[in-house]
Amino acid sequence: MNYMKGVKSVRKFKPNDTFGTIFHLELMMFYKALEAPDVRQTAKLVDTLKQMQATGIKTVVYSISWQWAEPEQGKVRTEYISWLLDAACKNTGLQVDLIVDLLNPPDWMWRLYPDARPFDSDGRNYTRLSWFHPLGNKAALTLLGAVATHLATNYPGCAKAIQPVYNNEYEAKYTQEYDSFQDYGPYALGEYRRWLQAKTKDVHVINLRWGKSFKTWDDVRPPRLHSGDFQGVDFSAEYWDFVRFREEFGAAHYNRACATVHAAGLMCFHHFPEFFTVIDAMYGATMFRLIASSPFTDFVIMDSNFMTPYGTVMNPHKLRVYISAAHAYGKPVYFEAAVERFKDYALLEAGFYNSLLAGADNIGITNWHTRVDMNASLAKAMTAAPTCGSCELVGVFLHLQSCAAYHGLQWQWARKDPLHDMVEELAEKLHDGDCGTDIAVYIELDKFLADMGSFSRAVFVEPLVLWGTAEMDTYIKVKSALEQLPHTIMHMPTNVTSGPQLMVLADL
Repeated sequence: MNYMKGVKSVRKFKPNDTFGTIFHLELMMFYKALEAPDVRQTAKLVDTLKQMQATGIKTVVYSISWQWAEPEQGKVRTEYISWLLDAACKNTGLQVDLIVDLLNPPDWMWRLYPDARPFDSDGRNYTRLSWFHPLGNKAALTLLGAVATHLATNYPGCAKAIQPVYNNEYEAKYTQEYDSFQDYGPYALGEYRRWLQAKTKDVHVINLRWGKSFKTWDDVRPPRLHSGDFQGVDFSAEYWDFVRFREEFGAAHYNRACATVHAAGLMCFHHFPEFFTVIDAMYGATMFRLIASSPFTDFVIMDSNFMTPYGTVMNPHKLRVYISAAHAYGKPVYFEAAVERFKDYALLEAGFYNSLLAGADNIGITNWHTRVDMNASLAKAMTAAPTCGSCELVGVFLHLQSCAAYHGLQWQWARKDPLHDMVEELAEKLHDGDCGTDIAVYIELDKFLADMGSFSRAVFVEPLVLWGTAEMDTYIKVKSALEQLPHTIMHMPTNVTSGPQLMVLADL
């Protein structure tokens, strides 16, 4: 097979780093971690860490909860955090990453700030911390900074990085209950109005744009949204302004937390769930581009539990499309296999193999306690890797922001997640048996345009929504450049038989 000159290879042939997680709940359940020091099962934890290292794991990822870590304001359980770090740093060659769960505050914070809870679109009040409460989040960042400083000061060379978490699944997305969008609390509404007012001082401009009749800014509020309450795609400016606000505010929230970690001297990272699905808007998946490109984000972890929206086993080839979307941001990419749904070594091996084809630099495993043993079978699965080089590079454009045009699952359609189905079918078509094809996926037009000279051919999925004149101009340049390349044009499944095919939304 002749290799084409100038082809930029995406695939990797072995992982640089491998990791395994031991989360707060697992530490509590299996190692009595929340008990008194003399009751904790330290020897059992050290033995587990040694088994992880013998299996080929290089990094252990612990998690701690704010609720446990700071029982009284300003009094951080540094003894407990040191116990976790000592088990790895003083007894094994493992390095340590730490997830700091800021979603569930301790009781003292609720006494100080009883109004810091978020509301969903139906007015339900949760027991989480609202992203929009300034004093509650200041307290969260104070704890985060204290933990990061403790690790950087006492465990240089062993403690590597921290992930600040505001989501119940340890992912960089909006936390959700009842499949309702949030936050609709008073602090969130205030932030949204300020965001709009920074673009226009005249509430009548908003009325004209949204088709409303607000008399004052105090009357302005976003649409009440639920997953699955709207079938097809939404082209309304009222909807897209709220989507854009959630994306920008949410990303800034995560980036601010990582800046706190950086200030203490550690690296910062985030987990991302599978995107390119009809639930991307609800979970704020479009934040990815702003978080991944942030100078405060050092690496990203793309995770999957191998389950489709239909409860079936995912085709591992789809991982290539999802994971490859991270490569354009120039950060090391990890793939994390979550095995709580399916504990199949062949599936794990296929997942790790396809993640390396997609350009993942590193791999890991989570939720493995009681499901997958640290043994030779896992070690073998984690060494699965491509053995041949690429002979062509297919550039794929799939506009992540346009995926937010769906409110959620399409219950009235024949398939409730037609976007997932389209991407899985695309991945299967692009996968080749002799592994000669590399896939480079882009979720932003400007990044796709910049790399078009390296593509052997292209697949361009038409976007549904563009934001402003600048993105429209880039779209025109991309369409012109495609004429110089062998290419295929695809369309998102919209279930729209009349009306717009592409909307260019004027920026306020």
